[in-house]
Amino acid sequence: MEVVGTPSPEVLAKITSEHARTYVQSLPPVPQKDLRSIFRGANPLAVDLLGRMLVLDSDQRVSAAEALGHAYFSQYHDPDDEPEAEPYDDSMEAKDRTLEEWKELTYQEVLSFKPPEPPQPPVSLEIGQ
Repeated sequence: MEVVGTPSPEVLAKITSEHARTYVQSLPPVPQKDLRSIFRGANPLAVDLLGRMLVLDSDQRVSAAEALGHAYFSQYHDPDDEPEAEPYDDSMEAKDRTLEEWKELTYQEVLSFKPPEPPQPPVSLEIGQ
């Protein structure tokens, strides 16, 4: 909040947790800071992008795809080489489960983990080794 400032009533209304909303409302009002004064000497495009990313309202905040298209990343941006991930499937978390069911699911997930193979040292091509 020190940088982005106190959220507006519209943003506060979007906070679904009553405890979080009450906590934020209990804080003293703080004005939004000018990022250029915090990051003096930084690339202005980087500061602009950071400002777009630090928006509390997720409906107004820049998306990852939009951020990649920002001028700051122009030299690296290649839309043909930036696959987007599928939307996260939260159906597993949305189910009502008991604590014991969650423990069992977590245990099974740990058991299914297969660590990656360690890199093999290069094979020497010299004779006599």
